[in-house]
Amino acid sequence: MAALVTVVLCAPAGIANAEPVPDPRNDPFYSQPASFTGRTHGQLLNSRPVDIGVAGVKLPYTAYQLKYVSTDTTGAPQANVATVLKPLSRTSSPKLVSYQPAIDSLSHRCDPSYQLRSGSSLEIPFIAVLLNQGWTVVVPDYLGPDHPWGASYVEGHGTLDGIRAAENFAPAGLGGPATPVALTGYSGGAHGTEAAYELAPTYPPELNIVGAAMGGLGAEESQVLRGANGRLFSGVVFAKLFGLERAYPTMGIGDMLNARGRQLRNRIAAVCVFEYTAAYAFQRVQSYTMNGIDPLFVPAVTVVFAKNNAGALGAPRAPSYYYNASADELVEPANVNKLAARYCARGLKVQSVTEAGDHATLWVTGFPGAVNWIAGRFARTPAPSAC
Repeated sequence: MAALVTVVLCAPAGIANAEPVPDPRNDPFYSQPASFTGRTHGQLLNSRPVDIGVAGVKLPYTAYQLKYVSTDTTGAPQANVATVLKPLSRTSSPKLVSYQPAIDSLSHRCDPSYQLRSGSSLEIPFIAVLLNQGWTVVVPDYLGPDHPWGASYVEGHGTLDGIRAAENFAPAGLGGPATPVALTGYSGGAHGTEAAYELAPTYPPELNIVGAAMGGLGAEESQVLRGANGRLFSGVVFAKLFGLERAYPTMGIGDMLNARGRQLRNRIAAVCVFEYTAAYAFQRVQSYTMNGIDPLFVPAVTVVFAKNNAGALGAPRAPSYYYNASADELVEPANVNKLAARYCARGLKVQSVTEAGDHATLWVTGFPGAVNWIAGRFARTPAPSAC
């Protein structure tokens, strides 16, 4: 799988011998309806078959894009897009995995629905592993059309409504709400997964969520961003602040920026995570604000961080599996262990493991353990627990 990841890093933006994939902003499929009257969360608005590629080569999986109703942070309806991929050979009864990639950006061209078609997704190898288990996979653009990265309600709703849409889409061949569903994602994808995991018991209570597996989860926003400021992943600080600002304008981030900061905000809005990470490594946010103010300590900002920390949305019910890197330079495994302890106190079955490696290497080395854990939930074996 590591070799496949390396291949994808060099993938051209398009499948060989195919028409170039249009940017979502120029693709009518992504347009918002004139009205949502009479439409409910997870309701299908449109669908189309698509080709999925990697390194310029079309993959043999049958895939569809679904446009469906979800919601923004204020509760207003919006149209999201998800990609449903069918395995070549399915298990005896249908199983569904909702896979949340690490979108971690503010740009439409970083959405998985676009990258899966263009061949530029780094996460196709992981999705292929799930498909090869015989499981159907739904991959939501869980940030929605406005990309408020870090806004838990948007990410959780977008994920859960994508599951609803997949179950309501007849060509997917699923069993409706009775379909066993597992959630998984790494890093930024773990944040979307955790948000959906917390909201699942009340937002779409009809779903049969059997468990959630998350790796590299930044459980405490303040810790992640303050720790990253001025270091290798400092680009994450800027992108996360600008993403949250879209959902919570009361943060006042725009008022804090100097001229350089305003230019930076425009640039980051157009690039994906690996681009801004490389471009803005070792930068300090104070260099881009008026009078060197540090927004990471401003009360209006820290209040928003607290609202979007892991564990802030609700009480999950299904078992969970967390995997962390011992030398993670971005997130603190101890905060994940604290979250696991809180869930243990509620009677949940939780397993939190720490493995050798850093944030990047665990993305690859920790995934097989997550797949095995999901297989156990689908097999209805008792969930392991470290409680």
